[in-house]
Amino acid sequence: MSPLDLALISVLGAVAALPQNVAGFGFALVLAPLLVLFIDPEETVIIVNILAMLSATAVVWRLRHAVAWRTVGILFAASFVGMPFGLLVLLVVEPAVIQVLIALAVLSGTLALARGLTIGGNTAIAAAAGVAGGFLRTSTSAAGPPVILYLQARSLPPDPFRATGSFFLMATGAVAIVLYAATGSLDADIGLAVGAATPGVAIGTAAGALFAGRVNERAFRRLVTVLLVATAVTALVTAFLG
Repeated sequence: MSPLDLALISVLGAVAALPQNVAGFGFALVLAPLLVLFIDPEETVIIVNILAMLSATAVVWRLRHAVAWRTVGILFAASFVGMPFGLLVLLVVEPAVIQVLIALAVLSGTLALARGLTIGGNTAIAAAAGVAGGFLRTSTSAAGPPVILYLQARSLPPDPFRATGSFFLMATGAVAIVLYAATGSLDADIGLAVGAATPGVAIGTAAGALFAGRVNERAFRRLVTVLLVATAVTALVTAFLG
């Protein structure tokens, strides 16, 4: 990677950290579609996973008092079922296929929630969201949508919403890195990109933390809905542009 590439990754990492800190997700939404324009798709997924984990860790530390531990425990445990299959998809399946499926699932789920759908908070639904999130974590880096849809349907207040979603992203990100290492998917270029981007992510994280305290609950709900729709649209555009 050239010095210009590394500088650009750092800037994009700073921008991507803003929604992660304000809404509790969105890092991959911002970074992955832009990074894939000049970096190999498989490397993009791995780089975004690592950086998203770092950003989510900062959110969890700031809001550790607000984590819904029982909920995140179910989500995280269930994600172990989905992550190996997601890794397999990353290695053998055309990424555009997964992007389209993500887009359709997120759009339909967001529309249903906007129309007042209540999916409940039972263990089976949480487990299903965790499996889907784990699958998407290792295959596309976009682990957020199924878990965020679940948390949105439960109407958690903003701080528990951010903290719980971010804990899931942090924990699954750590496991994903272990899986990537076990399959020999990590290399020097990825390490260089992560190292270059980390200062930018730190700056974006600090700025996002300041904005997060200024968003009221009604605006927060709208922001989450907008980000979910943007996730779906981004996935479709990325898939069709190749």
